Amino acid sequence: MNDQASDAPNTDDPFAERRRIREAMYAAAPVVDVIGIFISGGGGHTEADGQFNMTLKFYGWKMPPGKLHTSELSVDFISSQDKCDEIRKSLVKYNIYRIKAKVLLASEDFDWDEAELVELVGADTSDAELNEYLSELRKPVTYQDRELGVFTLDRDYDFFQSKTQWNGQEIELTLNVKELDENNAALKTAHQLWDQQAEWDQRVRQYLEQEMLPVKNDSWRDDGEAEVSVAEFRAKTELESILVNDDDSFEFWFDDGELFGYHMLYCRGELTTGFFQASLG
Repeated sequence: MNDQASDAPNTDDPFAERRRIREAMYAAAPVVDVIGIFISGGGGHTEADGQFNMTLKFYGWKMPPGKLHTSELSVDFISSQDKCDEIRKSLVKYNIYRIKAKVLLASEDFDWDEAELVELVGADTSDAELNEYLSELRKPVTYQDRELGVFTLDRDYDFFQSKTQWNGQEIELTLNVKELDENNAALKTAHQLWDQQAEWDQRVRQYLEQEMLPVKNDSWRDDGEAEVSVAEFRAKTELESILVNDDDSFEFWFDDGELFGYHMLYCRGELTTGFFQASLG
């Protein structure tokens, strides 16, 4: 066996080389001061070595005395879960913080600005330009649609939401887009759904019953619990929200009426093909 084979690129992992480049760039990057507006983040996952990986999002940031960046800065922090929880709990949305970090700017190797957190220094309101930008971010971004109502940008998740009527019932409509105007593909898909809402409502309910009622009766009944009929299933499951993407796909989300232990139910579909997946959310 050739021992040098272990140094060869891993052709089974198409992202191995990208990760190697990223790790090398971080190893060479200096630790710098960054001040930025914290908007969202704090969730994470446990790595293979037991460490916890948390990501924070800054919208509006600079490396003083450098220029203001209005793009998102994704800041990763890997430590114990207790330390990550401590940092997450200390951060307040729409506040400016100073951190020490290694920063990689968007380039031909990476599509966005990112950083590795070294230290959270604390709140910092010393920069007038950032304070002014924060005032702008705090203003709501809305879009008025003639049929679907007023959409408001949720900066935590970068999508627009509206309360609107579907078949005589108020639901939440989410357009999974960062910017919204009359030519937006997700908005056009939503209009097509609403123009034929009676038909789509019937289709989604039939699909939900077809896919999830057998699951309830075969796997989710308590001992001695009677089988759920189609009528009972339909009466208990209630449409709460619709999410629409910009590729003509969408998701209908239902309250389970306690049939599945308070899980949400969803159906995924497309304008061209109809519904193709139903599951527990």
